[in-house]
This record gives sequence, structure tokens and C-alpha cells, in this order.
Amino acid sequence: MRGFKSKRALDIYHLILAPTHACNLRCKHCYLPDHATNLLPREVALRLVDEWSEIVMRERGRFKGIFHVKGGEPFVTPYLFDLLARMAELKTLWFMMTTNGTFTAPENFDRLDHYNQELSGHLTCVVSVDGASAATHEFLRGEGRFEQTMHFIRELRKRDIQVYMNSVIHQGNIHELDQFVAMAKAMEVAQINFLPLVPKGYGAALRQTQAPHLDIHRALAAIYRNGDEETKRLMVGGLPDIQEEERRDTLAACAECVAGYRGLFYIKPDGSVYSCPNLEQARFAIANVHQDSLNDASDRLWSLHSRLRSAQVDDRYVCSGERIKYEDGGDHFNRESLSNLRNQLSAHRHVAAESAEVAFCVSRNW
Repeated sequence: MRGFKSKRALDIYHLILAPTHACNLRCKHCYLPDHATNLLPREVALRLVDEWSEIVMRERGRFKGIFHVKGGEPFVTPYLFDLLARMAELKTLWFMMTTNGTFTAPENFDRLDHYNQELSGHLTCVVSVDGASAATHEFLRGEGRFEQTMHFIRELRKRDIQVYMNSVIHQGNIHELDQFVAMAKAMEVAQINFLPLVPKGYGAALRQTQAPHLDIHRALAAIYRNGDEETKRLMVGGLPDIQEEERRDTLAACAECVAGYRGLFYIKPDGSVYSCPNLEQARFAIANVHQDSLNDASDRLWSLHSRLRSAQVDDRYVCSGERIKYEDGGDHFNRESLSNLRNQLSAHRHVAAESAEVAFCVSRNW
């Protein structure tokens, strides 16, 4: 997920929809405030597919926009495959979903296989795997879940469906990063998104298990630096990869995070529209899909970006939403943790700030 500062727009558009907060699991680190069964109406969700397709085709082109279903858990959404059927008719959008990988009924794999073919391979499942061993994964997600999720990934790969892994890093699993990478290679995963634990929602109770941002970055940077080309491909888009781009090409220098950029939305079950999942305070809502179109929301992103940058903050290597959360909550530990990361990376920056044009999502919370 990247864009250009001068245009304030993503190069590949990305809409993230959470139709419901309902989920079959109760993970200790869940960022949601509840597991309410409220559901965005089916007709509204299908309308969003059509509106998003029109915007993507007008501004980016075929398969240059992602329609991403999160939750809760996407498989709990009763019309999940209706969305996929509509996208298969349009053949304009890349479908993505983030799942806990526990819905292992054979018909789920068969239907995903069908739609993957209908979309010419533009279907990606982002599977949450929070440990390279059963013990560390199940510490967060519950007994027996590790093998379920491994089976889920294996079945997807048998059908040549692209898989990314989301891995939330904390003090209890930071020692397993090498094993994460080895596991991803063995399972032929296309990408790993390493996410720092953000203590919000149910996950607020795990505040003491957080690892400092700089510790996580240093551990990942060492793996990237010493890794082979396959390792670097798996870690594409993370901070070590961004630093490597900066070393190779000054035009790829990180300018800021992409919050407020055109082509980036996060929509909640009540229909409220935000710029990203980490920036969901009520004052940053830009629309509600029950009365506003996605075109309306797009037109308001420029103003949101200006509000986020009005204090002339330096968000080149940190998530704006995460920073604002810690500022609002008076979380001095995490404010200092983010500051240490930003200062360390800025000190080793290879290009001047004014030459930075490319912006990245450094949170990877998608």
C-alpha cells in the first residue's frame, strides 16, 4: 500500500469493509471494542462493490483497486459469497479478505477456487497467524486453532490461491521471527505483514506484552538484511524494505504514511467511513454509506489529510492513527516508543526529507 505525496492518492486503490464485528473466536489481542452481530445490510454492501468498481475503473483501471473484507470474521458474513459473485460479474476489482483461517469446510475452498478463477487470480486471502508454533499462536487465539489455520492455508495453496500472512508481534513471539519466515516459505505464502501489537479494544488488556517498536524493527531488519531474495520478497512493503528502496532510489523515499490519501477507505458495520483501520476516532469520520456515496467520501479525503498534517508532524515511518491514539490516551510509553523508531530511521535516512515523494502504509493493519 503506497502512494504519492504530491497527488495524495494510492497507486492501487484499497477499500476495507468490516460488514460485522461478529467472530467465532475471542482472541486476546483483538483490536475491536466488541463482537456485536450488527451487520451492514446486504444491499448496501453490494452497492459499495458497484460504486467502488466505477471509481477504480475511472481513476485507476481494471484490477487496480482492492475490495477487502475484514471483520470480525468474513466467513461469519452471510452474504460474503454474494459479494464475490458480484465481483466475478464485474471483473474489475481485486478481492481480498482477512480471516482467522478456521472455516475449513471443503465447500469454502471450492467456492474460493471458483471465484479465484473467475477473477483471473485476483483473489488474496490474508490469514492471521500469530505464532510459528502452536503454543505462541494459541496463546492469543485459543487451543487447537494453530493446526486448523495451517490446514486452511495448505488447502488454499493446493488450489493456487494467493495467501498473505498477518502476524501480530509482541514480547511472547518476537523470538520466532526467523521461524515465521521459514514457515511462510515452506507453505508458499506470498507475503508476510508483521504488525506491532496495538493495545486497543479487547487487546488493551495485553498492554504489558507489547514489544517496543524499535526492537521489532531491528529484529525484522536483521532478518531482511541477512535473508535471501525470497525472504525479501516475503517482507516487501515493510520498513526494512522501505529503507532498502531509499538506499536504491531517492524517489522512493518515505514521505509520510498514507492516511487521508485518495483511494483508501475503512468502512465499519454502522456504515461510517474512515481513512484507515487505525484512524477510527469519531472526529475523523468522513461519511456514512447509508446516506453518502463513495464519491462524496473521496471528495472529503483532501480535507482530512490537511487536518492530519496541520501540526506539521513527522509521520514518515510511523502510523498516523497509532500516533494519534497514543496522544489522545496519554500513553507516554508508546509515544516514546514510536518516537524512538522514527528518530532511529530518520538518523539513517539516505535522502533529504524534501525529496521524499512516495508514501507508504507502515502499519500493515490490513
